[in-house]
Amino acid sequence: MTGMSGVELANKTGINRMTITKYLNLLYSIGLIRKKKIGTVNVWFLESGLNYPGSFINYNDLQQRFMNAILIGNDELSSKLIMNALNSGADRLKLLTDVFLPTVNTIGELYSRGRLNRVERISFQSVVISILDFIKYSIYNGEKRPEVSALIVCGSEDTTIHSKIIDLSLRFENCDTRYIGNVEGALDPFFDIDFQRYVTKIWGNKTGVIILCICSSVESSLRFLYSAAHVLRNKLAARLILCLMTNSELKEAYDFEHADHIAASPLDLLMWLRDLLQK
Repeated sequence: MTGMSGVELANKTGINRMTITKYLNLLYSIGLIRKKKIGTVNVWFLESGLNYPGSFINYNDLQQRFMNAILIGNDELSSKLIMNALNSGADRLKLLTDVFLPTVNTIGELYSRGRLNRVERISFQSVVISILDFIKYSIYNGEKRPEVSALIVCGSEDTTIHSKIIDLSLRFENCDTRYIGNVEGALDPFFDIDFQRYVTKIWGNKTGVIILCICSSVESSLRFLYSAAHVLRNKLAARLILCLMTNSELKEAYDFEHADHIAASPLDLLMWLRDLLQK
């Protein structure tokens, strides 16, 4: 493929030369383009070998390549695969459901079978989280939906990545989204008060809908956060939709009667949220 210099690209696009150089360096840093020094000029090329024909993206193939790149420790390739897919028009929700979730599940299964040690699992999970965060802060979705806000809170270490995936899916839907993170180690008799004050401070007078997602596989954390969230129904002007994501054992063991949905898997919750937001 024929390359172009920064000057040529600036002339073609009408973008200031200094500005386009900044963008070229950003695209180069994430592996979407490559450069070759010809004399004193940098010539820029689209990165080859990762594009799918036309608009077709084989998500199963992408998931296998993404997972293999992570398992061999090739952080650059794993990031490049996802960014290339996004820039090729990939369905963003399918990336979460068909690429990220199976990869996270595979890492968990390999660890449970003794095929990965703790350091390897943490390292691989960190790569996945860094890519999710990059997507989160680099993709512009347009105007926020004024009628829908969302809050995601995690109550166990093993559901941290799942909660970040749920957070990203809601951002894809242009919800005004806040992600608190894993609060398992911060739970004490006063945390529910702090939690309720936080929510009422940012959204106490907001109307419309507030989606509150709690992710936890730890019984004490799940029940504590569920109780704190339920109290908020009487403190908010907006309609509170409370959804939980936990394991099947906790889902069956307790009656969370005030929850609008209880999911036994992140995929279940993602699909339920998609249907909810499309109504």
